Amino acid sequence: MNKSNKLFTCYILFIIVALVLIMFILPDSFFTSSKNNLSISESNNQKSETTSLAKQKENLLKSNYNYEYSLLVGTKTYSCTGKIEDSNEEGTCTLPEEISYTEKNKDEVFANIENEYLEPSKIFALIKDISPKEFEYSGLKEYEYQTKIKELNTTISIFSDNKEITEIRLSNISMTYQIKYSNMSY
Repeated sequence: MNKSNKLFTCYILFIIVALVLIMFILPDSFFTSSKNNLSISESNNQKSETTSLAKQKENLLKSNYNYEYSLLVGTKTYSCTGKIEDSNEEGTCTLPEEISYTEKNKDEVFANIENEYLEPSKIFALIKDISPKEFEYSGLKEYEYQTKIKELNTTISIFSDNKEITEIRLSNISMTYQIKYSNMSY
């Protein structure tokens, strides 16, 4: 056997041994373990960043935030935006008329509606002993509660992302309240 044939034979034997080693001896985890560990740690990090609904409620009650009200009471529509900052509130309604308010005159501005349902603490008190139905939409969770307000069957839905409550909806035959929250700081 000449030198090139010996080299070729050694090369072929090396490839056969490597194939046998890869296919039959080494476990699959040998090739994927670093990727799996990375994926597992990434998914654990994502799960640990999710805030529980109880904590989200607590944060909403103690936070500063911007809000947007869309209210339908009977046949009257209210559309308002505002901000709560350190128990100071200011807002503006564009419907049914254009008017500005603060925490001092808010009761007067909303005299024709049940404004206690604009307060998260009152809403949470209504549903404290009720188990919700849970729904999940791409990155958004909905917690739906069934209760009664003034003897009317009422649905209260709380929408949240992984960090905070983004919206609360109350609806029954006589009213629909949609309250959106943004720019929270707690």
